[in-house]
Amino acid sequence: MVMPPANASPEQVLRNYFDAIVGQDKETARALLASDTNFDLELERPDSPFRAWTSANHLMVDRPKKERFCEPGERCVRMHATFDLDNCILSDYPGGLRSEPFVLRLVNGRWLIYGHGEG
Repeated sequence: MVMPPANASPEQVLRNYFDAIVGQDKETARALLASDTNFDLELERPDSPFRAWTSANHLMVDRPKKERFCEPGERCVRMHATFDLDNCILSDYPGGLRSEPFVLRLVNGRWLIYGHGEG
């Protein structure tokens, strides 16, 4: 996978992240995550997107909205991605239409993903 340019929009970063996840490109996926992200939660655990989401299609990304839990002095946005999770190894989620919120933070001029889900 190819990293998006440093000036990529939050939407472009999120789309590249999905490409890396379903393409099983851990190096690119990790590079698109903020350095203080819980890498175990996002990439290593059996229920992480990297291990569980093996085929996601029809990705739709909503416009970024201001993230209300952003640290003072930081610039963050929350975006919802909706997609068909065609192949998921989670026993409690059979697949199908799914919507997940993602938080992105501007770090040294580049949008990076800080995490997903409500937590």
